[in-house]
Amino acid sequence: MSGGVETWKDRLSRIPGAAVLLRAIKKSNQDHAKDMAASIAFFGFFSLFPLLVGVIAGASLFLERAAIQARLDRMLSDEFPGSADFLRSNIEALIDLRGAAGVASVVGLLWSASKMFGALSRGLNLALEIPKHHPFYLSRIRYFAMTIVVSLLLFGAVAVSMTVDVFTSIDLSRFGVDTSAFEWLGGHAASFVFILAVVLVLYSIVPYRRLPWREVLPGAVTAAFLFEIGKALFVIYLENARTLQAVYGSLTSVIVLLLWLYFSARVLLFGAELIAVRAEHLPGGARLPEP
Repeated sequence: MSGGVETWKDRLSRIPGAAVLLRAIKKSNQDHAKDMAASIAFFGFFSLFPLLVGVIAGASLFLERAAIQARLDRMLSDEFPGSADFLRSNIEALIDLRGAAGVASVVGLLWSASKMFGALSRGLNLALEIPKHHPFYLSRIRYFAMTIVVSLLLFGAVAVSMTVDVFTSIDLSRFGVDTSAFEWLGGHAASFVFILAVVLVLYSIVPYRRLPWREVLPGAVTAAFLFEIGKALFVIYLENARTLQAVYGSLTSVIVLLLWLYFSARVLLFGAELIAVRAEHLPGGARLPEP
């Protein structure tokens, strides 16, 4: 039996792309990616609400808060399957509790959300085999800067969503155009582009060293593609799974969100593992750039 498995692996290893994927999977196990993903999911769960509330409160200083919240609700429904209602209700409760948020409260919320980027930084740099060379007292400032960048990206996503609404409001049916297929394709394309942009930003700002785009792009595209496939499968699983509700009861929404955060972290770490493995397979055995 083991001989058959080895033969199967040997055959796949002769395929260039499959060999890199197999090496990335093996390296992921060696780097204890499942434990790092659990850490990211844990800190991400407690940092997600301050981040989203901070984004809404910060954007409301320039735009109407109701419009921003409506756009974020739609994004949550797309990117957090099975947890949109749970996130929405908690965000609304937090916003009502805090009232009108000023600049100081927005900074405090984003500072709290930066803990997630600490766990993410440890996981990605371990996968990329990049040692830490920052003093410990600069780490929190660095994580806070990452939070600001991602918040600005969410601001941009809200603005793009408003622009897309203008184009989708045009009635093309009177010209004989079937808009159903167009809307379906446009929704999936927009989701893929948004996830790809987020992953590219994270792979650019989180590592302790700047990575070449030719190294980052294949891993980012793979991670975004796996994320979209996983999201579709996760929705199917939730529609057919009855055991979660029976076992966890009122905590089901929390468990679903944690499962999704864990899966997202695994995909993000696997993309980083793929970047590191591809660097080793470059002609001449090139490695990721040294400091």
